[in-house]
Amino acid sequence: MHASEPGQTARYQMISERQQPEWLDLKALTRHACVSERTLRDWIHRPTNPLPAARVGTKLLIRRSTFDQWLENHGLQSVDVGCIVDELVAGVMGTN
Repeated sequence: MHASEPGQTARYQMISERQQPEWLDLKALTRHACVSERTLRDWIHRPTNPLPAARVGTKLLIRRSTFDQWLENHGLQSVDVGCIVDELVAGVMGTN
């Protein structure tokens, strides 16, 4: 089966996704997420809102779907720099 055949792309993707394990060790998750193992360990051990992981013996396992959701929830938020500058200027000028 070729993924380029009409109507086969979605089917090929579904089969491919089913073959991936739900629980990933750090090595597999580094490939999935394109981040280093050190970054993953930092996220797991964050003091606030850490990446959920399970320890099985000496191995850390992370559910792929949980990781994907956790990452979605930690997207970059835009910052209104102009508003910050206005607040700082107002504070310095004493008009706050």
